[in-house]
Amino acid sequence: MLLLDTMFGKKVIRPPSVPKIWIDSAANLLGRDYSEFFDNPLYAAKTIIEAAIACNSDGARIFLFPTRDVKKEGNSYVHMQGSKRLGRIDIDGGWATIFDDPGEIDFSDPSVLICYPFYTSSGSIITNKADIKKIVPPSLQTYHELYGDYVDSALDIFDDKICSIGACISGTLTFCVYMMGLEDALMSLYTEPEMIKALIERGIELSINQAKFFIDKGIKVIRYNDSTANMNVISPEMWRTFIKPYITEFCTQIHAYCPDCRIYCHICGNIKPIVNDLVETGLDCIGCLDPLGGKSTVREIRQIVGDDYMLMGGVDTLSFINKSPEMVRLEAERCIHEGFIDHRNYAIGSGCNIPRTAKIETLLALAEASRNV
Repeated sequence: MLLLDTMFGKKVIRPPSVPKIWIDSAANLLGRDYSEFFDNPLYAAKTIIEAAIACNSDGARIFLFPTRDVKKEGNSYVHMQGSKRLGRIDIDGGWATIFDDPGEIDFSDPSVLICYPFYTSSGSIITNKADIKKIVPPSLQTYHELYGDYVDSALDIFDDKICSIGACISGTLTFCVYMMGLEDALMSLYTEPEMIKALIERGIELSINQAKFFIDKGIKVIRYNDSTANMNVISPEMWRTFIKPYITEFCTQIHAYCPDCRIYCHICGNIKPIVNDLVETGLDCIGCLDPLGGKSTVREIRQIVGDDYMLMGGVDTLSFINKSPEMVRLEAERCIHEGFIDHRNYAIGSGCNIPRTAKIETLLALAEASRNV
């Protein structure tokens, strides 16, 4: 399989095309209604995979979505519990329910904690170490019991031409932001560093179990996400103190669990000051390279890591709505020229999630660029 062979450093005939397709863009690409996804999470997961296939992509991410009772109010969606409103759903962001009362979020329920990115609040959920102790990461067995059949059904859509990617949630800074809110989480890096480390220890255990679950299902490419932890948000020193040790722990445990798997990260924005640190964590690939936030080209990152390290991404996310298909193809070809050295160690892709209004022609242009090598 092309993406997996590329991840292992093999010479390949062309670079894989792996755009980041999220549920809203997938729905629009396939003409599906958002309201169909909330009470049928497997349909949401399959929509992303089917959109990737329609765009001639070489890989698609499998997400674990929750089941939610939702009603539509105007152009908004509201999460309900019977007749009680729990909060609005942020369909312009990560599709999380923003709870009106953070006390309504029950992280003692493993199905909620497994899907924690979909349960957040405008107020802090975690305020002290006692709150952290209430977070008990679900066991690997629990993942299989709750989502085993779900992932099996999602995997049925793949064939030998497209690679499945286990979309693993963050256990580091993004986890803290969901639990505390952005401002409180960032302030606590200074005021409550030990509390933040205790929270991350719980989060990384959650991420490790999810990655092991995906591996048990035969998925060999794991994406670790911490989109918040970039140099537009925190300093390199902060990243090395609070993030690097835990991503290292994640990579160490997952590679020990399955030496044949490959791990890549997703960090939005500027990563240039920590590129070598990312390599040192044990990550097998840095992706997706985000020229919009980091102002760095594939060439610049390639010069830092050398020709023998795997890179992914490089095409400006906004190009998919601001440029013609021909211009997207030319931008992708430039990235391929900069990253795909000796036909190894590079996958072309978007810097972040494809905008929801992107046309399929621009995604097909990305795939065409990968086939023009």
